[in-house]
Amino acid sequence: MIESDRQQVFAVTEAELSAIQSSDTEKYFSLLSDDATLSPPNAASKTGAELRRWLSEFLEQVAIERAKLVHGETWIRDDLACHEYTCRWTATRKSGGTPTAMAFKGMHVLRREPGGQWRIVRNIWNVDPV
Repeated sequence: MIESDRQQVFAVTEAELSAIQSSDTEKYFSLLSDDATLSPPNAASKTGAELRRWLSEFLEQVAIERAKLVHGETWIRDDLACHEYTCRWTATRKSGGTPTAMAFKGMHVLRREPGGQWRIVRNIWNVDPV
């Protein structure tokens, strides 16, 4: 059971990155719980309508390419999972500009919903030097 849950958690985080790369806000938001909080580096945490606005603006302005996600340790206890990850990508403003390589490390907290679907409840990350 735990390995199956772990693979489902990995699938959610991989779908999150895919949604970012394709600028698919609806797909992204479908991966979040209704009470999700995202905590980006050097900024206030985002929830609710503010989270939707903030992420939508980011995806409208920036194209993400050459993304690579690496799963780290993942702990599952009942209906909660903590998932460490690292990620690298190249970001370019859609209005033009020089591509910028970026690296992150972070942690997702996911919760299994009543229907069995894992959803992201918290995502906190910070930027690493490239």
